[in-house]
Amino acid sequence: MHAEDGVDFMTIHCGINKETAGRFKRNKRLTNIVSRGGSIIFAWMEMTGEENPFYEYYDEILDICREYDVTMSLGDACRPGCLKDASDISQIEELITLGELTKRAWEKDVQVMVEGPGHMPLDQIAANMKIQQTLCNGAPFYVLGPLVTDVAPGYDHITAAIGGAVAAANGASFLCYVTPAEHLRLPDVNDVKEGIMASKIAAHAADIAKGIKGARDWDDAMSTARKKLDWEEMFNLSIDPDKARNYRASAKPEKEDTCSMCGNFCAVKNMNRILDGEIVSIYDE
Repeated sequence: MHAEDGVDFMTIHCGINKETAGRFKRNKRLTNIVSRGGSIIFAWMEMTGEENPFYEYYDEILDICREYDVTMSLGDACRPGCLKDASDISQIEELITLGELTKRAWEKDVQVMVEGPGHMPLDQIAANMKIQQTLCNGAPFYVLGPLVTDVAPGYDHITAAIGGAVAAANGASFLCYVTPAEHLRLPDVNDVKEGIMASKIAAHAADIAKGIKGARDWDDAMSTARKKLDWEEMFNLSIDPDKARNYRASAKPEKEDTCSMCGNFCAVKNMNRILDGEIVSIYDE
């Protein structure tokens, strides 16, 4: 139905099967399965005793995707929902299955990306990216954060951006943004904006770290504008120009070429003048 309606991107939880579910039950987790779709599939298998239909009828799904040119995101039902569950047996076993399903999709000319971990300690992220690239033969990796701490409700756009920057710098292809409302409520418009901005910053930081051609040019242009104390250019180059303008407008400086942080003690202003040969007094009016 979705394919016929023109939907060209779908997440399907086909990596969790009866074997994975059995191993999950034998190896207890702190937060069990936190994926909504994954928990529904797990419950269905437990209630019926049947195999996950997305796994059992995977070839038929691929035929539909090929016919309608649908790209699939192979969902990670067993992604960790807390730091303690990160990189455990259930997560890695499902990733192995997703690697097999990736090959089968490519054999039928269907594009896929693979969903990645949710909560994960910072020191495990790079290794997880390499494991995914190996097991899934370089298929694009789509990470949900990862969130690097569990204790920051209201600030999870930040915990996700930290993990996202590390993940992207080490090979992740797609960052799923997380809002400040994560774990608390449905996000509002401002939450969505904050989450997207945090993810954009993480992605750009990763592009710089990877040496993506042209990525640093933006930052160098901003630094040039700062050196010149060209406030209008700084606003134009900001990732969120409106927010930058509003911050400056909320605390007008005494002198327009400075800001209210340092005022006449502005290091940039004074260094420019000193290096131009001027005699500088911080008491200048």
